[in-house]
Amino acid sequence: MCFSVIAGRHTTIADAVIMGVNNDWPGSPGQVHHKPHKRYDKADTFLTVKGIKIPQVPETYAYTHTVCDYETGTRALSWADGMNENQVAVGMMGVYTFHNAQGDNDLLEADDISILILERGKTARQAIQMIGELIDEYGYSVSSIEGGEGAVTLAISDPKEGFFLELVPGGLWVAKRVADDEIECRPNCFGTQEVDFTDSENFMYSANLRSYAIEHNLYDGSLDDESKPFNFSKIFGQGPNISEAFGGTDRAVNQLRRYNCVNRLCGLEHDPSAYIYKGKPNNKLSVADIMSLLGDTFEGTPYDLSIQQQAGHGKNPLWMEVSHSIGQGGTVFSMVFEFFNNENLKDAPKNLQACMWIALAASKLSCYIPFYIVVSDIPKPYQLALTGDYDLDSAWWAFQEVGQLCYRNYEVIAKELVIPKFNQLQHKFFAQQQSLHQELATLDNNERRKRLTEFTHDSAMQAYKEALRLGKYIKGKYLSNTIVEWL
Repeated sequence: MCFSVIAGRHTTIADAVIMGVNNDWPGSPGQVHHKPHKRYDKADTFLTVKGIKIPQVPETYAYTHTVCDYETGTRALSWADGMNENQVAVGMMGVYTFHNAQGDNDLLEADDISILILERGKTARQAIQMIGELIDEYGYSVSSIEGGEGAVTLAISDPKEGFFLELVPGGLWVAKRVADDEIECRPNCFGTQEVDFTDSENFMYSANLRSYAIEHNLYDGSLDDESKPFNFSKIFGQGPNISEAFGGTDRAVNQLRRYNCVNRLCGLEHDPSAYIYKGKPNNKLSVADIMSLLGDTFEGTPYDLSIQQQAGHGKNPLWMEVSHSIGQGGTVFSMVFEFFNNENLKDAPKNLQACMWIALAASKLSCYIPFYIVVSDIPKPYQLALTGDYDLDSAWWAFQEVGQLCYRNYEVIAKELVIPKFNQLQHKFFAQQQSLHQELATLDNNERRKRLTEFTHDSAMQAYKEALRLGKYIKGKYLSNTIVEWL
């Protein structure tokens, strides 16, 4: 399961979109990689998940992305979320209750589409139009991920605009723009309500969306009359429950997570069963605000998971295998995309300070590490993580171990040790980033890239070493139910 939130540009302190994504896939280790800008010959092709080749474009853009060590069709690594050199970012949320219109010739899958967006996206809007054209030509099918054969909602953003693109197998889709003065979220379900077919600024959609719904008795309007509301989520979000865990719009896991978001950021008090995915935030938002949201576990609210009997004497709010809160114990990666749209740096690339902040475990028990998208080499420990291969040479395993060790006594280990230590490191990264951005204005482009690379590498290695240190210390001090008091 996954979750995403997009903050419209006028809701943020920086006056640029901020996008947050949780990739929650328990048991699937994660890796971070960078792909370079490439040029191709006319004969070159793009290999799809199903093993069918489609024509490649003349050039693809560089991008940094996270992936899971899980084979899907032709891909050894699955579920790519990331940002490219044009500051087009994508995050995926699986959808497991939906109308399935798939035919024999539908080709593209979710794991194709996220890569195509990263490789070919110039802006968020252009990326959606491009994907729509490819779906028109090649079709769209359910994922062939074992145990997760669902549809998908994608969060797609750039510095100025953010969209949620919702895909129905069979090539039916809608993209809804997030208002500049609102935040909007998606858990594991379709969430687009009424589609305004006359509003091309805020909606894009497949050409046959209404006609298909009418033909298959999913909608009782007519092509000649656009006055009857067309609720995309209600029309196409119904069907068999592929996953009993995260179901559709009316499952508690999706109801409470959308409520969790709009209640926390916008102060909205309402019945969680209401289909409310958006609102106007109470205050201007920062990257830190979105990070905090992505780790939220309802503590201090009527839905507080730490006060349930299952939370144990340590009051662990991450005890559920599939949690009703945004913060999850099974998070593979939590990511916040910080877009850059500052004209003050003369002659500097527009993407210079765009940053993909990545936490490698439940973000409540981790910290976010800055990966600047102009940095072409990823520290080796972050590229390593294999399923079932516990390996502390891997940063992912080191952070995951710390998170799991917190469950021995969450009240003491997490709240008194891990959370304060990682919060301290997070504040240090923010302070260093602020100083670095001031320094960049005095440097030429080569020096700017060098300094951003140094900061990315130094931050990544410092966080990794702290995770290793914490893991070793916790295992020594909190052995089983015994606490070694002199450590």
